[in-house]
Amino acid sequence: MGEAQIIELLINGGANAAFAGFLLWQFFYQQKRLDARDKRSEEREDKLRARYDDVIRMYQDKEERIRQSIVTEISQIDSQLSQVERKVDELTTKLQSLTEVVQELKLREIARSQITHNGIAQPPVQ
Repeated sequence: MGEAQIIELLINGGANAAFAGFLLWQFFYQQKRLDARDKRSEEREDKLRARYDDVIRMYQDKEERIRQSIVTEISQIDSQLSQVERKVDELTTKLQSLTEVVQELKLREIARSQITHNGIAQPPVQ
């Protein structure tokens, strides 16, 4: 339908044709406004989504750094605990040796006291 035919229809159609033309124009105009509003809403939604994605990513990165820090700290504590355990084992071994020496000295002292108590002379200690 050409432009001339539409104008002729509006002129010959009277008030109803003019009103129908107005309604058609208003429909297209409102549709255009709604499309523009939808587009703006989608853009705002996309910006919000991107912003929240960035915030979530930031917190995930922070959580990962904290987790790595904790793992490193636990590893260091485990290493220190292993060193302490080795030193305790060494001290236990030395204490056992000392206990054996003290026990031997006590036995010698008991033997000496028995010898002197029974009247047997002691040989000089070297």
